[in-house]
Amino acid sequence: MSSERKSIVVSKNEAEYFEYPFSASCHPKVDAAARRTLQWVRRMRLAPDERALSRIKAANVAHLAAWVFPSASVQTLQLASDFTAVLFLLDDAYDEGKLSADPRGVAKLNERYLGELFGYVEADTGDPLTRGLLDIRDRIRDGNPHFFLNRWLSHFQYYFEANLWEANNRMRQRVPELEEYIMMRRYSGAVYPYCDLLELLLEHPLPLELVQHPLLQTVREICNDILCWTNDYFSLEKELRSGEVHNLLVVLRESEGLTLAEAAARLRRMHDDRIADYQQVKEKVLSSWPTSGIREYLDAIDAMIAGHQRWALAALRYAELGEDIAYAG
Repeated sequence: MSSERKSIVVSKNEAEYFEYPFSASCHPKVDAAARRTLQWVRRMRLAPDERALSRIKAANVAHLAAWVFPSASVQTLQLASDFTAVLFLLDDAYDEGKLSADPRGVAKLNERYLGELFGYVEADTGDPLTRGLLDIRDRIRDGNPHFFLNRWLSHFQYYFEANLWEANNRMRQRVPELEEYIMMRRYSGAVYPYCDLLELLLEHPLPLELVQHPLLQTVREICNDILCWTNDYFSLEKELRSGEVHNLLVVLRESEGLTLAEAAARLRRMHDDRIADYQQVKEKVLSSWPTSGIREYLDAIDAMIAGHQRWALAALRYAELGEDIAYAG
């Protein structure tokens, strides 16, 4: 691994970093969602003390949900906000806590969380993250077809498996190869479960023949790449401080012998190419299924892509948050 650890300064004060052919908007009920998420975190006892609660506040989880779900119902917005809170706590536990380089510990915890979510094992309600995860699962199940919950669970499962892959890399002090990283980043970023939640904005979830069609799969894959790559860009300094290797800029630096500045320029070109791909695929999808539901879903993907950046520019998640580390299990 290269010893270079010089950071790229990403100022949060400038207006835009990546250009999009569609605009972003924020849900008008964001402040109410933020209050209710903090109430939910306290009720689930997800944060053991006020210092841990401040970590969740700094992440601006309700604002992320409001920027990526600007047209959602109040109920769906709240679901997305609460899910984001528990997901960020999981991220901290897997990435920064004692599990970060412990594949055996990650595998054991994965088995328990997935068993609880799928109903294979009795839930350990003494674990705060179990309580939060099961509450989100039950809210998705209520009022939605069983196939939709199973779709969401299957995509969420990949997130847990990707955390095991990351733990193995950290234990071995291994920087993944570029193509491997791009593929696995789609799962570690947990964007696919959010793409599923976008279907709650529609009158009915999308039918299987559309969800599994290669064109719509490509739409979701491109959306995933754009969100994860830009996340890597904005989180670089935080991850360099912690020695994290799971960042596209670090992977580009190591695999292609680039400086971080050159890697950033390469990331931007890759990002812009994906936006061009996305525009082309959207046209094909709309010409194949010119229905209001598909158009509404693609509009929601647009909003998610543009809104994620607006949240990232303002978020404090990548600021120095002190020494509070989340633990799972």
